[in-house]
This record gives sequence, structure tokens and C-alpha cells, in this order.
Amino acid sequence: MKIPVYQRNYDWTETNVRRLLDDLKTVVQTKKSHFIGAIVYLESQNSDMGMQEFLIIDGQQRITTLSILIKAVMDLCGPNDQQAADMSKDFLTNKYLPVKYRNRLKPIKSDN
Repeated sequence: MKIPVYQRNYDWTETNVRRLLDDLKTVVQTKKSHFIGAIVYLESQNSDMGMQEFLIIDGQQRITTLSILIKAVMDLCGPNDQQAADMSKDFLTNKYLPVKYRNRLKPIKSDN
């Protein structure tokens, strides 16, 4: 997934992040479905990695925040934690791609 250059920079405040975390907490506590917002994407016509790539049109703030959250949890777990390694493989990277293209979410340069 790639954030197109014409999308706004990542600019969520603590209030935005807390709202998303509260939503996630509600899901975990109630075990009920909960709508956290739409993700709108389209297939890129200009993929430089030789395979299908998607441009995030709406929802980039949520996706970016969730990616940061997963990475923070992994960092807290430490380098030898197998669950953290599995989270990276499942959610943050694509192990089948060359290292250059491995990250699942590609932010715009100023947010990288």
C-alpha cells in the first residue's frame, strides 16, 4: 500500500490517536464489531516493484497510526520475541519482496 504524494501529510494529534485507541479498546473489551472508518484504495498503474500495488485514497491517517502502534508494540516486546517477529511478517512487511519493497505501507517522503 502506498500513500500518494497528493495526500496530506500525517498530522494526527494526540486526540485523534486516543480516539482510535479507545475504539480498539472497545473492540477488545466487548468482542463486538466496531466500525473504525473506511479505507478507500485503488490499484496503482505505476508500480515500480513489478507487482500489484495499491494507493490509499482515504484512511491513510488510520492505517499509518495502526502501523506505528504495531511497530511500538513490537519494539516493547524486544528482538527475541517470536510473536513480535510474526506481527512484523504478517502486518508490516511482505517477506516475499526484495528488501527495497518489503514495507507494506509506503508513506510519502516527508512522513517516512
